[in-house]
Amino acid sequence: MNRISLLSSALLLFSCGAGGTAAELVLAAGGRSEYQIVVPDEYPSPAIGECLSQTARLVQTAFQVNGFEVPVVPEGQRDSARPAIYLGDTALARSSGVEVARLAGWGYVQRAVGKDLIIAGHDHPAKGETDNKRRPNWDRIGTAKAVADFVRQYMGVRFLYPEIAPYNPVSAASKIDLAASPAIEFLPCPAIAVPADLDLEKTPVLRVNTAHPAGGGFYDLAHNRFPRVNEVFGGHTWERAVPPEKYFDAHPEYFALIDGERAKPDGGNAQYCLSNPDVQELIYRDLASWLDRGYESVDLGQPDGFRKCECDNCAKLFDTGDDWGEKIWIFNRRVAERLQQSHAGRQVTMMSYILTAAPPKTFARFPENTCIMLTGTNQEDIDAWRGCEVPRGFTGYVYNWCPNLGTRYTPMRTPGYVEAQARRLAASRIQGLYRDGPGQLFGLEGPVYYTMGRMFDDPEGNSARQLMPEFCDAAFGKAARPMRSFYDQLYDAITLYSDQIGTRCQTWTYQPIEGRPRKTVRDPFRLIAFLYTPSLLAALDADLGRAEKAADCDKVKTRLALVRTEFEYVRHLARVVHLEHAYQVQPDTGSRDRLLDAIDARNAFIASLYGKPAAAAQSGGWSHVLFPFAGHDANHLRLAYDGYQEPYAGTCLNWDTAAVRRLPLPDK
Repeated sequence: MNRISLLSSALLLFSCGAGGTAAELVLAAGGRSEYQIVVPDEYPSPAIGECLSQTARLVQTAFQVNGFEVPVVPEGQRDSARPAIYLGDTALARSSGVEVARLAGWGYVQRAVGKDLIIAGHDHPAKGETDNKRRPNWDRIGTAKAVADFVRQYMGVRFLYPEIAPYNPVSAASKIDLAASPAIEFLPCPAIAVPADLDLEKTPVLRVNTAHPAGGGFYDLAHNRFPRVNEVFGGHTWERAVPPEKYFDAHPEYFALIDGERAKPDGGNAQYCLSNPDVQELIYRDLASWLDRGYESVDLGQPDGFRKCECDNCAKLFDTGDDWGEKIWIFNRRVAERLQQSHAGRQVTMMSYILTAAPPKTFARFPENTCIMLTGTNQEDIDAWRGCEVPRGFTGYVYNWCPNLGTRYTPMRTPGYVEAQARRLAASRIQGLYRDGPGQLFGLEGPVYYTMGRMFDDPEGNSARQLMPEFCDAAFGKAARPMRSFYDQLYDAITLYSDQIGTRCQTWTYQPIEGRPRKTVRDPFRLIAFLYTPSLLAALDADLGRAEKAADCDKVKTRLALVRTEFEYVRHLARVVHLEHAYQVQPDTGSRDRLLDAIDARNAFIASLYGKPAAAAQSGGWSHVLFPFAGHDANHLRLAYDGYQEPYAGTCLNWDTAAVRRLPLPDK
């Protein structure tokens, strides 16, 4: 074992309370524990009861893997002669002054009361009604967040990968063996103790941090990836309020006048006549309807790809001339003022995006119910709002995993990038995040997601330098050293992309001598060839091979298999790119055959990821397949469709190789 691993083990034993002192409350030591885990007798709903049951099982499992048997009992059936760990809104918590209803967001309490321990957050059902299974309204299980943080700090539990599939709350953990799951590591704790004077009340930096698909399992809560509770995310909401399929034929005047005609939407992205009083009313009613259904917050934002209405009334609207950003801000403020009157205490979150990227010019204070979602979260974007008063604060829309000439299946960010980002957002009091691209490449970017999540635990105290080894040591054990080298080389190679030319980074566009701004990189093959050189791929393969030889347990082998699958996808892609460039340089039969063979090999590899029974695909113990992503078929992985900033459909990746083999060479 190397020196760093020895130090990490020593620190872990200390944090788990090895030995015990007068200043510690020893929960377990010497192979035994006097404690019991106590849950409330009653729950706000059966669903919350199921979630807290699995939360208690998580604590119980953390004891069991270290040789301690600790029962879980309802409060009314506890053994009064034994100390207990009380989870949630128990009678002891209430009598000890813990009022869970006053805890903000995902806030929680960890408190020692004599020999007893209280761990509680606000557990309550969703108030807003929705029937959209892809956009569920989540119950808040604050106690699960409190427990996830507790077992990490005091019981050696590391949440490395999602233990359950998206769209599921923590109750879905009932279907998995927590101790055996490769998603979680239980580091050895021969003794478990907490400070005898433990009295922590913590409000997380973020109240929401989500994406599509959203998750609500232990991994998500442990990493501050909080699902929305009673908040409607809309982004571009006008079309929701005035759907063209419902209104265009009967009311074309609701839609933007462009080049003398009312613009009929073709495949979405409708544009509107904002001066039309019916349009204004429908937008207000849409927001009010969500608040009527029990939601606490609604979003408000203009259409994407905004095009102005050219009618006379819109030209005169709010006396702002052709400044459409200002027209939209004034309109948004008026909507917020109406909602303040009709739904006092609720919130409207306005989108600051393109036309509204800059703050308003005609006023400097928003109504009391207003929050602003910044879609630019670089420092200069945030600084622009310093002189504007926004009573409900800010949220942020981050483009970390929105590809820019890369792909959704190749890594995009580094631990250093998300460390700096988390610190910047926390310092600027950004209270919520929506991630454009959820971050699902857990094999190649697992340390990045781990770093980002843990940075929000303590933005100033934590660092990527500390968290990268923490992840690798827990995930890979004896194979940690070659995996640290693997990730170090990978992230070194993509740092320029991650920090500079990725979506919404500082130099993803530039201003040429003439004309409009251009994308810094416009050829996706040029980018892939630059990032993934043959020498890098060989070095990564060598590190991964050493790790695979060093792996000595099933969990580590399963995690490495995920890394291997995602790496092979990148290697196949890069090989095609390099051979396509070689064919361009020397278009002869040999170079063409090598390119076509590489394309066929890539297609065969992608095909091998499909068609297996789910049980075989999950044979390593995963509860669900992590790669390929759910809902992404072989055509997606072949990049057969041009996605947002993913222009690959027309490349050689999608050639009919059999047909191309029959064609003469270009110079023939």
